[in-house]
Amino acid sequence: MEAEERRQAIIELLSESDEAIVARALASTFNVSRQVIVGDIALLRAAGEDIVSTPKGYLKQSTTDKGVSRSIVCQHVPEDTRDELYTVVDLGGEIVDVTVEHPVYGLIQGNLMISSRLEADEFIAEIEKNPSALLSTLTNGLHTHTIKAQSAERIDKIVEALKEKGFIYN
Repeated sequence: MEAEERRQAIIELLSESDEAIVARALASTFNVSRQVIVGDIALLRAAGEDIVSTPKGYLKQSTTDKGVSRSIVCQHVPEDTRDELYTVVDLGGEIVDVTVEHPVYGLIQGNLMISSRLEADEFIAEIEKNPSALLSTLTNGLHTHTIKAQSAERIDKIVEALKEKGFIYN
C-alpha cells in the first residue's frame, strides 16, 4: 500500500470509529512502524484534517457533534483532580481539554476527552504511573477546561457544582 492510500485509509478508519485508536493499532493494521503513523497523522493535520490526539489515541473530530461547549477557569491542588473530573462527568459533561498559560511557552493544551468515571480513573492512573505531572502544576493549579454537554443548562449545573466545591477560579 502506498503512503497516500494508507493516509486515506487512516482517515476512513478514524471517521468510522466511535472510539480513539492508538498509533500502535494503526501501525499493526498497515504493517508499518508507530513512527510512520505519527508522521502520517502530522501530514494529515497539515493538510487540514481535524484529527486530535488524546490519551486514548487518535480521534477524527466530527463536524456534526451535538452539544454545547464552554471554557471554564479552575484552580485547585492536584489531589482534587479526580473530584473535579467526576463532578463534570457525573452531571453529564465531557472534559474536552485542559489549557494552561505558561510564562515562557504561552498556551499549552492537552486533549482529554473524558466523559465517564472510568475514563477519569484511567487518566489519573496514567498520570500516576508516568514520570509526568498535571499541566496545572505549572501554573499553581490554575487551568482552563473546555467542557461539553447536551445543553447550556447542563453546563450551568456543572459550573455551579464546581463553584460549590471551590474549583472555579474567581
